[in-house]
Amino acid sequence: MEESILDKVISSKQSQELREFNPPEVAASLLKQLSNKEEDILRRRYGLNGKSKQTLEEIGKFYNLTRERIRQIESTAIKKTKGLKNFTNLIEPIEHAIQSVLEQNGGAMSKERLMEELFEFSTDTPISRQSVSFIISQLLSDRFVSQPANDYFRSSWYLPTVSLEKVKRVIDKLINLIKSKNQPLSESDFIQAFQTAHSVKDPNTDSDISDQTIVGYLTMSQKVSRNPFGEYGLTEWGTIVPRRMNDKIYLVLKKEGKPMHFTQIAERINKIHFDNRQAYPPTVHNELILNDRYVLVGRGIYALKEWGYKPGVVADVIVEVLKRANQSLTRDEIVKGVLAQRMVKRNTIHLALTDQKRFTKQSDGRYTIAQTPGSSKEADTQKTNS
Repeated sequence: MEESILDKVISSKQSQELREFNPPEVAASLLKQLSNKEEDILRRRYGLNGKSKQTLEEIGKFYNLTRERIRQIESTAIKKTKGLKNFTNLIEPIEHAIQSVLEQNGGAMSKERLMEELFEFSTDTPISRQSVSFIISQLLSDRFVSQPANDYFRSSWYLPTVSLEKVKRVIDKLINLIKSKNQPLSESDFIQAFQTAHSVKDPNTDSDISDQTIVGYLTMSQKVSRNPFGEYGLTEWGTIVPRRMNDKIYLVLKKEGKPMHFTQIAERINKIHFDNRQAYPPTVHNELILNDRYVLVGRGIYALKEWGYKPGVVADVIVEVLKRANQSLTRDEIVKGVLAQRMVKRNTIHLALTDQKRFTKQSDGRYTIAQTPGSSKEADTQKTNS
């Protein structure tokens, strides 16, 4: 549906807000108004110093204080921050940006998805994300609700007006759709399939559920994940969360859509960074050899069997080509049929056709499968058709 002028104005304003979104700067402006110790403790505690967050015990050891005393200083510092005269002016742009993104996504979404959208137009760094987490969880905890990760939900944030039970019902429908499709879906394909299959009202506005709400809710589910190619599916699927080398190889070939050399497959796996494990060409090659879902189609080049490629040497492929034709074929016709299955030189195919135990060259130059004991009927059929 075409955007209205009002929609475009709102979208433009929100884009500008996100371009100016700078939570580290806001956090720094607030913390510098505290004592040096208070500022340092909050920075250490929430990772606002560019380093990993520290525990109360770790900070206590640094200051030679008990963890309880550090907790008291932390609590006092946060309370003091929220009471600063310029608190509202500094925090309001951050609050409004977070509120807008959540509202556009049905009022609830995973923390990871929220971060992605908040930093769509600005610098996304670890300290930027830690600053957002600190601001929401400590300074705006009365305006945004945190949903800790559990068996059903990923770590998420939502507006106080949102009912998680109603959100859960929508998520269950989304999961059932994925199961029915039984394959990874791009974001656009997933949205289209859901909108076609369901007439669902937004549980918080009672209006038709928006595309962004679908994705926002979907990202909250522990049962659903997104693979490195942006496709959604069940977390348990190897094509979504590749855990074994075989899963990674399959996913790379599937996305490439054409045969690849095993060294190229290894390079692609390492470039995508499925995880921290390095893919070595010999390991990839061994997996390709041992798994029957892959077919050797050239020297070191493999394809997916599901693409229609048949296993076997060139002579085996020639036999399949002739059987499918159910008649004698010229050499050029056979070459064309084999090259659709194998990445080999024409001379290799020509050489395979000289095997008189498997192929017969007729007087007119056309080829048939050689007659062997028990195969006279097949040979007669090919002669009749030729």
